[in-house]
Amino acid sequence: MSEPVIRDTSFTVRLSAEERAQLEALAAQWNLDKSATVRRALQTAFAERQRLPQSGRFVVVQTEDVTFPVRLSGKAADGG
Repeated sequence: MSEPVIRDTSFTVRLSAEERAQLEALAAQWNLDKSATVRRALQTAFAERQRLPQSGRFVVVQTEDVTFPVRLSGKAADGG
């Protein structure tokens, strides 16, 4: 079992009607209450943050070694 998290700090945020609707939609999507949704959003934001390391070795990647798929969208050249 994991240890319980002690939450002893609270804050108030004023939201516009649009922001409130976004929070409610996200809470419904994640099946969480609004407080848990804000906590999860914070955790997600920190987890997705990618910083360069303070030390290390950086190597140039050869362009022939790098490939990635490209998907084009739009009209065909003949207009159809």
